[in-house]
Amino acid sequence: MINKDYILRIAEQLGRELSILVGLRKRNKQEEELIAIDNFFLKYIGMTSRFINSLSDEMLLQTLAPLGKLNIESALWIGSLLHEEGDIYADYGNETESYYRYCKALFLLLEAFYQEHIPDDTIFLATIQDLLDKLAVYQIPMHLQRKVFRYYEQRGMYARAENLLFETLEQTPDESLFADGNAFYQRLSLKSEIDLQAGDLSHEEVEESQAQLTQLQTQNS
Repeated sequence: MINKDYILRIAEQLGRELSILVGLRKRNKQEEELIAIDNFFLKYIGMTSRFINSLSDEMLLQTLAPLGKLNIESALWIGSLLHEEGDIYADYGNETESYYRYCKALFLLLEAFYQEHIPDDTIFLATIQDLLDKLAVYQIPMHLQRKVFRYYEQRGMYARAENLLFETLEQTPDESLFADGNAFYQRLSLKSEIDLQAGDLSHEEVEESQAQLTQLQTQNS
């Protein structure tokens, strides 16, 4: 596990660079901001924005984890800078480019959050929430929905995880999703009532939802 102080140093350094980008945007210098972001990519990651955006999510993940262990620092930098790029394209009214970058940013940040303890009082948690809010009006890819589902459970947002599970199953009643759902409810059944209530569920609701999941699975088998 990475030392908490190390994550905080990354967040502090990133915050300084982001303040430069915010300053450019306030002066309506989006083109200069894009150039600055590309320079940050080269400085901290050694890759250009074009190269990063040319890779699929899985290819990018493999690039950042050549030995099977994700480079958390690179993932945090890339995710945060892609979020900024997405905001610029949103300012331009280019919904396609902003959506693409928001998805890739969320993918990396959620993976970093899953693999490492990221303190709640850093910029990264707020960035994840902002990305979730901005993507809420879109249909996001299945592989990203599954990461969001895992994130909600990890954060103790059990009702949100449940809602997303059933929404996803309505769209794609995939057998592996049913397996994920059954495993999810098995884990919830072992939790205390206090823990479940903190996540807006109860043991009774867990049992009812698990029965509903089984019924839905039978209907789709």
